[in-house]
Amino acid sequence: MKFANVIAHQAEKKHLIHTVTENRISHAQMFLGPPGSGTVPLAIAYAQYILCQNKQENDSCGACASCTKIQKHNHPDLHFSFPIHLSKEKHIYKSDNVLADWREILDENPYFGDR
Repeated sequence: MKFANVIAHQAEKKHLIHTVTENRISHAQMFLGPPGSGTVPLAIAYAQYILCQNKQENDSCGACASCTKIQKHNHPDLHFSFPIHLSKEKHIYKSDNVLADWREILDENPYFGDR
């Protein structure tokens, strides 16, 4: 996802781009907001910008191999970690077991709220 596709968060986008151009990327970032507020798309756009092989001044290129992998949610340096409900019936005990579902949800609507 490109920053241009993230609704609102103009000040945050500017700050995140600045951290990359100044080589001041923190070792950890927390994107927090209510469901549907765009924090997930913002975090993905930031990761894409960091990993983009042909960064533009204010956004990732959206076309290089790295951007393409991010857009498919399968870049080897992009990791998703989230809480899950443990289910004995389905034997779901870790995030990796529901990653395909997570990617499908992101493809449907990255601004997802309660499902």
